[in-house]
Amino acid sequence: MIRRARHTNMSAADPTPEQIRERTAAIRQTWTPRERERRLGIKYIRWLPPMISELDLPGQSASEFDFS
Repeated sequence: MIRRARHTNMSAADPTPEQIRERTAAIRQTWTPRERERRLGIKYIRWLPPMISELDLPGQSASEFDFS
């Protein structure tokens, strides 16, 4: 069960929830797109198919393939 905090003992120095929202929004506006992605947990997986050499193909050469 999640309990909500009760704001009964707030002093005059404590920021209000609205002040917190405004300040965090101002901080987020200074972030670069890369920083925003990092903080949101966005991960880009870069994948390329494996590259092989013609020499790695057993008994085949490019001249033997019909590319038409």
